[in-house]
Amino acid sequence: MCGRYYVEIDDEELRDICEAVREKQQEEDNQLEIKLSGEMFPTDIVPVQTGLGEYRPMVWGLRGFGKGPLINARSETVLIKQAFQESIVKRRCLIPASGYYEWKSDGNKKRKYKIYLSGKPIYLAGCYRQEKGEPLPRFVILTREAVHGLEEIHERMPVIIPKSRVKDWLYDSPDAMDEALTGFNVCPA
Repeated sequence: MCGRYYVEIDDEELRDICEAVREKQQEEDNQLEIKLSGEMFPTDIVPVQTGLGEYRPMVWGLRGFGKGPLINARSETVLIKQAFQESIVKRRCLIPASGYYEWKSDGNKKRKYKIYLSGKPIYLAGCYRQEKGEPLPRFVILTREAVHGLEEIHERMPVIIPKSRVKDWLYDSPDAMDEALTGFNVCPA
C-alpha cells in the first residue's frame, strides 16, 4: 500500500514540474493551496501529470468509499472494478515523486522506511476522475505486489512506471504497469 510519498524539489525535473503546476494555477486563477514538496498525505492537493508536459493540481483520494477517501487501487483488479473501469481506460495519470514511505510491523511497533531510486524521480501510476461538486479532479495510486527485496517491508508497493514507458502509460495502454522496476534504496525514515 502507498499511504504517503514525498517530493524533494532539489531535483531539477521535479522542480520544473512544480513550476508548471504553479503557472497553471495562476492561469486558472485558482486559490487552492497546492502542496509542491515534502511529505504528501491523502487529501493533499498535489501536482499530477496527465500528458507529456501536461501537469495539473489534483486531490489525492476518491470520495464515497467508507470513512475516508480511497487512496489506492489494486492494479490486478482495476480493469474489472466498476469504480475504476472508465478512469483506467480514459484518465490515466502519473504522480511525480522522489520516493515513497512504507511501514514495517515489528511486533506492536511500526517502523517507517523511505524507498527511492538513487538520483532520479519516480512516477507513480494512477487514474483520476472529476467528482460532482468538486473544483479539482481526484486520483488514486495503483499498487502491485512488492518486488523482490521490498516484500520484507510490505507486501504491496505503488506501481512505478519506468521513464521509457511514460508515453505508453498516458496515451496507449495500461499494460505499461506490468514492467517492474528494481534497484530501490531503502533506509529508515
